[in-house]
Amino acid sequence: MGRHFPNVNRVPAGEPNINDAPRKVYIASRFVGGKLGAWTLGLIADIISSGHYLGSMPSPNYHWCVLVGDYYHQLQATKQDGKHWNWYDNNVKDWTDKWELYEVGETRFNDNAIASAGIEAIQDMDEVYKLVDNNCQKFTLKLLDLICADGRKKVYTSYSRHKLKAGFIPGELLDESKPEEKVEVEVAFVEDGVAHIELLDRAFELMDEKTPTLAEDETVKEIEKEKDAENKE
Repeated sequence: MGRHFPNVNRVPAGEPNINDAPRKVYIASRFVGGKLGAWTLGLIADIISSGHYLGSMPSPNYHWCVLVGDYYHQLQATKQDGKHWNWYDNNVKDWTDKWELYEVGETRFNDNAIASAGIEAIQDMDEVYKLVDNNCQKFTLKLLDLICADGRKKVYTSYSRHKLKAGFIPGELLDESKPEEKVEVEVAFVEDGVAHIELLDRAFELMDEKTPTLAEDETVKEIEKEKDAENKE
């Protein structure tokens, strides 16, 4: 069964490469506005109305993504049938969006490989958005975990119908009439597990530090005032 909303990949078609020239990896954050801002305000209103509001929850008004080169990679969510559904999206960075950048590491994945890893990361998450533990921050950490792997090796595999699936890169389909066929693929792996966990911990701590809670978010306070006024009428 497919997901409720399709992923959107704007990276031009090309060959995924997990052993390209190293590039810096950033996590990026901004206060959201426009259509996305309307979605976050709706989400906050839903949470307050549901009675599950906790002031310690992270404010969805502060969005996080992964930025490498010219592209940012992010979790998006759309409301339908009373739930908010996750999907993967990427786009060319636009500095008018006022992103704040924090360097966290480097990757040898090219843009096509990162896009494929983004799809892999979102597929590994629950489809329903949850403010506390199934959100843009979780997606950001999952993508960092995949693309910041610092080792490479060649393996022969028939692990999947997808030729490069073992490297988190969906690629050319194998001939289904030859299920015994094996192919040589390059996969990424972590050489220094301690350093890798430290990288992910730094990213988590940065996002936790830079994201206001609902109790600290001024827009949430305004929504609460409006709800109180409605209840008094």
